[in-house]
Amino acid sequence: MKTYGARKATEFTRKQIGVVYRMAKAGDLKVEQWIMSEFYDLADYYGYDDNGSVAASEARIPEILEKVFAGKAEEAQALIDQYTANTLELISRKRKDSINRNYI
Repeated sequence: MKTYGARKATEFTRKQIGVVYRMAKAGDLKVEQWIMSEFYDLADYYGYDDNGSVAASEARIPEILEKVFAGKAEEAQALIDQYTANTLELISRKRKDSINRNYI
């Protein structure tokens, strides 16, 4: 993460996440809608990260992007599935009930 005083920002862009979205729309990747939304939210992130939760989430995205840009869709899919499972464990039951688990 980039640091600007006490605030932090992620190091990847919406445009990079857009490549993942296009691959999901084309059927090359299976990404749940709520995870895609989370990727875009992380790309736009600029703020405080006192407990390190944003940094922990942000650390896994560049590896996914690296696989996507290298054309390794199967490896990227495995990383996305792992990210989804880990993130799903961390959210509350109330939020789990409200997320859209459909694929893009």
